[in-house]
Amino acid sequence: MINNENKNLKIAVFMGGISSEREISLKSGRAILKSLQRQGYNAFEVDLKEDNFLKAFSDNEYDLAYLALHGEFGEDGRVQAVLDILKKPYTGSGVTSSAIAMDKIYTKKIAESIGIRIAKNYNYPEEVENYPVIVKPAKEGSSFGIFICKNLEEIKAAFMKLGDTKKVIEEYIKGEELTAGVMNNESLGVLRIKYSNELYDYEAKYSNGGCTHEFPAKILKSAYDEAVLASLKIHKELGLEGISRSDFMLKDGKCYFLEVNTCPGMTETSLIPDLGKIKGYTFDDIVKKMVETFKSKKYSGKERVD
Repeated sequence: MINNENKNLKIAVFMGGISSEREISLKSGRAILKSLQRQGYNAFEVDLKEDNFLKAFSDNEYDLAYLALHGEFGEDGRVQAVLDILKKPYTGSGVTSSAIAMDKIYTKKIAESIGIRIAKNYNYPEEVENYPVIVKPAKEGSSFGIFICKNLEEIKAAFMKLGDTKKVIEEYIKGEELTAGVMNNESLGVLRIKYSNELYDYEAKYSNGGCTHEFPAKILKSAYDEAVLASLKIHKELGLEGISRSDFMLKDGKCYFLEVNTCPGMTETSLIPDLGKIKGYTFDDIVKKMVETFKSKKYSGKERVD
């Protein structure tokens, strides 16, 4: 049951945005909005575009900003900074945590420093010792712009295609894709992703039948426990809040950390809803937990606090 206090809570679901992940954000946001309205919350949609990106946050009236934004100008700390300035409560991690987690290179350095196994990284194409390697943007998600490179010429070609964006060059680990969820510092468990494409790319993620989810993952207990522990460690080390999802490659019984997502997708094919099922949470349960967690966040000076 929804009490009167919650019915009076005005929730703006911010979605869309101006990153390459706009369409996925719209799907996530509308699924969240339907859940909120189904549960009796006073919620409405705000579609962020180039022409309203800043004024949408200041011109709308709302008590809580539910963020369903993916990629740059969404989960990289910039939107969070705007909301901090406006002293508006919002779901998910704060400015600094979001900014660090968005950068795969910084995040992996931190992960390695706290004992989490990562794939070998290279700073420059000329440093690569063993092929193949993966080249991808350091600050994009949804598997946009990923290249498997088998020689230096292919790396340079990938760099040309990616333009002036910051890039990751990492060892290509051919294994099984795992993801582990954390919600409010509680592990949601580990899921294994099965797909037929060479990579877990955009098509595999979002097309019907592109992949299947095995949850909980039927893997060695040692590997399962390693992914759980690593996801909790990176969540806590970066000071993440609400939901995070850490991605791994499993090879020879060992997990290799790839990245952490601070605003994971919430579409019908997304991973967090299935991870929640491991713990007995419905889609609506997850959405409600985020509202309950963040609706009463207060501000002391410039910093969001409990």
